[in-house]
Amino acid sequence: MKKHILPLGLAACLLLAACGQTAPSAPSVPAASSAQSASAGVETQAGELEYLSASPDNIGYGAEGDQGFYYIQDSIDRANLHFIDAASGQDIVLCSNPSCTHDSDACPACFTGSPYLAFTGGKLFLLFDVSGSGEEPGHVDVVEPDGSGRRTVYTFALNQSLGGSVAGDGKNLYFLLATYEGDSPAMSLVRLDLAEGSLTELCKVDNSTFLMGVACGKLMLKTIGGESGTGGSPDDFYTQRHTLKAVDPATGEVTPVLEWTQDEYWELVADDSLYLLSAPEGKLHLTVRDLATGSDTDYDLPLETKEDGYAMSLSARNGVFMFSLFNPGESSGSGIQRWACTLETGETQELKLYDPVRGYPFQVMGEAGDKLVVQVPRYSGDDIYSFQQYDYVVCSWQDYLNSQLPE
Repeated sequence: MKKHILPLGLAACLLLAACGQTAPSAPSVPAASSAQSASAGVETQAGELEYLSASPDNIGYGAEGDQGFYYIQDSIDRANLHFIDAASGQDIVLCSNPSCTHDSDACPACFTGSPYLAFTGGKLFLLFDVSGSGEEPGHVDVVEPDGSGRRTVYTFALNQSLGGSVAGDGKNLYFLLATYEGDSPAMSLVRLDLAEGSLTELCKVDNSTFLMGVACGKLMLKTIGGESGTGGSPDDFYTQRHTLKAVDPATGEVTPVLEWTQDEYWELVADDSLYLLSAPEGKLHLTVRDLATGSDTDYDLPLETKEDGYAMSLSARNGVFMFSLFNPGESSGSGIQRWACTLETGETQELKLYDPVRGYPFQVMGEAGDKLVVQVPRYSGDDIYSFQQYDYVVCSWQDYLNSQLPE
């Protein structure tokens, strides 16, 4: 039975299919009909390449720096740059001007538009995007870790726009770039030299391409669709081809990794591995593929999805695989539950940190040192119209797994 999936722009949880060897300690699971045979490993390339985004379709909710966590706090008419010190947990607006009210252009941490953030090479980068509107150009600015010395590194053409997530290696930023010449943009993977301020095209890509992450020192791209040979009916969504490729960040050389037909799979690229979450016969199954060797390890999870259910918001930290599971028709709340699976022990537990009004799981924004930064909504009442803002709370990894936050 097919399961409905989040629309493309709403989640980075689109489906992968794969098959492989089953770990001796895990029971076998029926292979999906769309699964492809295991591929060879990706040749590992040394370097400092890092994935700097929260998801393939979001450049970043914040940025993890050497000394703490940076994020943007939005209000109705402005956005402020904040910093959470990893050592003290103190949250400040990143401005050193005495008596500054942080609400005008006089404040270096105040913006009329909300930039995306990326931290690499010991500096913080602000990526301002205007979506190729032609009204004003987007640009990339750099500031020192304390927020000082802001300057523009690169200015985009009026018809150019950032196309999703970003990676970096201390000297360069890598991202998808959309160039508008007509109704639809031409997409390419580019490298921005941060010292010279020059932009180099690494390779052209299809419009339905995402920068999924970094593995084995390579940029991992996934393209959806292409030569699917299907028409326009809703059922054709499940027969689209997906292609995963590795791109050399220095040369732009493209190496195929996997090709499959979409059918009830959700994926994550992290820790030089590909995490494939599926639901054969409604029961969750996880395959972890080591991208360096091409070998698979399988896990059966003691959870089920209902008809039209799906998983989203996949992440992995400290040997723990986390995901949110949506089962429509739940009697209360949003129908979304957050789960964590410790792969070494097989223990699965629900993370019970939920928005008290909307029922959504609290979002982990990033890390500050050895602690997590969790986004917690603040309300003045008990309905959605009383929402005020998101607070960023620092907690230990173990407290998060135990669904606890500081008072």
